[in-house]
Amino acid sequence: MTSPGGLLPPIGLEIPCSSHAAAVPLKIDAIGLVQLDFKGGIRLRVESNIGGGFGGVRLKIIGEEYSADSSVLGRVTLSQADIDTTPLSLLEIVSNNPLTFKNTLFHDFTLSIEKFPGSNEPMVLANTKTMTTLNSSLRVFPPQGDVYQMQEPVGFAPVGDPGKVVAQLMTLPITRAHNP
Repeated sequence: MTSPGGLLPPIGLEIPCSSHAAAVPLKIDAIGLVQLDFKGGIRLRVESNIGGGFGGVRLKIIGEEYSADSSVLGRVTLSQADIDTTPLSLLEIVSNNPLTFKNTLFHDFTLSIEKFPGSNEPMVLANTKTMTTLNSSLRVFPPQGDVYQMQEPVGFAPVGDPGKVVAQLMTLPITRAHNP
């Protein structure tokens, strides 16, 4: 699964990973914080090499979805949004001794809530800025049960109305593991 140099995955390789995030705080203006347990996965494709430093590759997220069930909100789903505008993610070698990778993933999501507070009707929201998750101390890639941290809270607004933030994902400590 690595390049001829043995450290990086080759261009064109697709990498599926299962993922889960427990007790994720979602703040909804109408009701406050709700804790959610998300499960799902991500599929990455190696797009190109990165020059400079110890080297690395650019990754494209080609599929991503996580779901959680809530007694208050029903089914809550984070799904990959427009993949053509999301920046390519990065896998960089940051140290050769010991070998250490930094994996920065850029995500654009829609957030679907089955029973939105107030209307009790389905609501689809979109993130108002690209989300970043990061693990800067990977010893192997693809990840093997490694935790990625969201870098800052991300707001969600109704699709087509980005100025009206009604929900905010506060943190997202997500554990990823390669799932061949």
